[in-house]
Amino acid sequence: MPDTEPETYGGQLPPTTVEADEHATEVDTSALKDKDYAKALAPWRYAVRTKLVGRVKAESKAVAYLQRTMRTSWLDIYFVYSSYLGTDTFFLIVLPPFFFFGYDDFGRGLLMILALGGYASSSCKDLFCSPRPPSPPVTRLTLRDHHLEYGFPSTHTTQCSSIALYFLLHVSPAYRPHIFIYTFTIIFGRLYTGMHTFTDCIVGCILGSSAVWVHSLPMFHYFEAWVFEGGLAVPLVLIFVFLFFLEMHPLPVDPCPCFEDSIASGSVALGALLGRWGANYFSVGTLLPISSWACAAMWVDSDVLWMVPILKMFIGMSIILLWRLLAKAMLVPILKEVLREEVATSRVQGKHRKSYVLTKVIVYAGISVLACDVLPAVFT
Repeated sequence: MPDTEPETYGGQLPPTTVEADEHATEVDTSALKDKDYAKALAPWRYAVRTKLVGRVKAESKAVAYLQRTMRTSWLDIYFVYSSYLGTDTFFLIVLPPFFFFGYDDFGRGLLMILALGGYASSSCKDLFCSPRPPSPPVTRLTLRDHHLEYGFPSTHTTQCSSIALYFLLHVSPAYRPHIFIYTFTIIFGRLYTGMHTFTDCIVGCILGSSAVWVHSLPMFHYFEAWVFEGGLAVPLVLIFVFLFFLEMHPLPVDPCPCFEDSIASGSVALGALLGRWGANYFSVGTLLPISSWACAAMWVDSDVLWMVPILKMFIGMSIILLWRLLAKAMLVPILKEVLREEVATSRVQGKHRKSYVLTKVIVYAGISVLACDVLPAVFT
């Protein structure tokens, strides 16, 4: 921490301010020197990283100037808390309602582009190992552990831009002002909070747009049709592709949680595809010819019918949360015993154990199956 007193607003430091966070040193000022990266990385990776580090040093001055001229207590709170609108927690809350209330195609497309963008941005971070803007001169404003990741590209920007473009292509123009406000808030917020450079955000926009483009390709839709209508070869191929992309995830030089994000993104996509294949192959939908919700609606007074959607959300999200908590608590000790793994000597080592990875895959794939197929079948 710096010896000088941090800048205050009205005599008080905003509670959201994190200035020169001591944990940020784990990535951008670690014990590793430039020569260590030169030894650890392939020549082409090191060459790209060198260029990116040069951009970080140059653009950090501009980001610091932006903060000095614009920061206020209210804007600090606004941009720090609005950053949650680009996180996995936000997507976990927002995506299931599309499936609960009958927008399956739209929700499935949104889920796929988020999975594509999440994997792409996390892989790029570990591929090039480019640091975030140094603090100082930049002041970090964050409430989560995003500062432990590499900076290039911005995952928030990747996901935000893909969501914005997807909505612009599929919803009424009347919603465009809301989309633009959301996009500006997330992307500009990454600069305002000192978490990214302009280059990080620009490349994030490119990756997000690319995810939407890939999803729009006829080849992708042919693949989805094959998955939904195929035979027993489908799950084998899906699992093979999933493991292939996990294996292809680059190894970083510093400890970085990006691999966990790639696991989560891939697992959600895997669960959505496997769940729909299973529902079609085993004709699960025919097991529920009459929905209990439809029967209940017939007997519910019209004055309280508005409670049905609220109950759907409450029950559905409660089941998903319960699955996430219980599955993780039960699977970790069981898999450790089955795989006979020794006790991890560090947190980083523990997160690369087979038991941890497999638990994360099952938990996130299970969330996707529940949200995309099981609960909508019950709620229909």
